[in-house]
Amino acid sequence: MAFGFLQKLPGVRGVEMPESRYAYFMIASLALGYWASILHRERQLGDLPARNRRTSAVRVLGGWYLASFLIAFGGGATLAVTMYFSTESRTFAWTWLALLGWAALCSTAILIWAVTRRVRGDDAASIAVDNELRLQDSRFLPPVFFPVASLIDPLFSHRSPPGFTWWMVGYAALAVAAAFVAYRQDARRPALPPGVYGTDETSSPVPEPRAH
Repeated sequence: MAFGFLQKLPGVRGVEMPESRYAYFMIASLALGYWASILHRERQLGDLPARNRRTSAVRVLGGWYLASFLIAFGGGATLAVTMYFSTESRTFAWTWLALLGWAALCSTAILIWAVTRRVRGDDAASIAVDNELRLQDSRFLPPVFFPVASLIDPLFSHRSPPGFTWWMVGYAALAVAAAFVAYRQDARRPALPPGVYGTDETSSPVPEPRAH
């Protein structure tokens, strides 16, 4: 709907807009909507032990994850601005920049919540679980999705400027490499401390037989 309105602006042709716009808009919008439903369910949990603690964004997200975020959105924005001023594909360039802006807005909203929300827990085990959930929240919308989606244009639709094909491929490859290193770092994080993190049938006490 939003891009249908943009196509009605003077001098804008739909065939000059990125074909990847559908993937960008759907991935970011659906993820943001689903994440909002998660927040709603969390609020319905009631009064859980919570306390304000300052949490470092680098500690929660990891340096390589932040690097992949900057590559995905900062690198993409740099390419889009360069396209706008150095080629005739200006509609493609500013439309792609708008798509990156929307994706960055959705991703940033999720990351800010993951970093700044209050810690829920009252002992070492519950705080460790809270940190694990915070990490999972921050990975809910990986920014690497968007550089990969941008390859639809140079590789399939050919709507992007021909001189930027390999720049866009390199941009996507760099984002994927940073995301892979971030994933490897996540896999090496310490395990949760010993504790009871839930109940199941095997941990339930066996009722004693009644006396006759």
